[in-house]
Amino acid sequence: MRREYLCPTCGGVLNPGNKVVFVIEHGAARALLLLNPRLGDYGAVAGRGITVTPGAAYRFRCPICQADLTSPFDPNLVQVLARLGDGPPAVVAFSRIAGEHATFLQDARGLHRFGEHAARYQELNFFGAGHGPQE
Repeated sequence: MRREYLCPTCGGVLNPGNKVVFVIEHGAARALLLLNPRLGDYGAVAGRGITVTPGAAYRFRCPICQADLTSPFDPNLVQVLARLGDGPPAVVAFSRIAGEHATFLQDARGLHRFGEHAARYQELNFFGAGHGPQE
């Protein structure tokens, strides 16, 4: 079953195909960014008009409503919703810093961490929940 990623502001589907689509900005530069929908897979394709520089923080926006997707729990994270089938939506957060591999999924089973840099955020309580199982 395919996980569907949603904008938390407009509810629009961010992965209508096989990639998750965002608009990213850095300074005056702006482009589309396509991410792999598999949690913990950090493959990405940036559109022309922007150079992705390791260590730089990029602003992520919904490509539908242009809402800023910065997490309200940590300014270094992007936050969206994810739904698997007809179940309730879960929260997905990931680093907006290029080259930092940290992704989090908060669902009914708890908080799941992905990526070799996830421990950098270990002390933070993103979603008002305790630490859950790690994957």
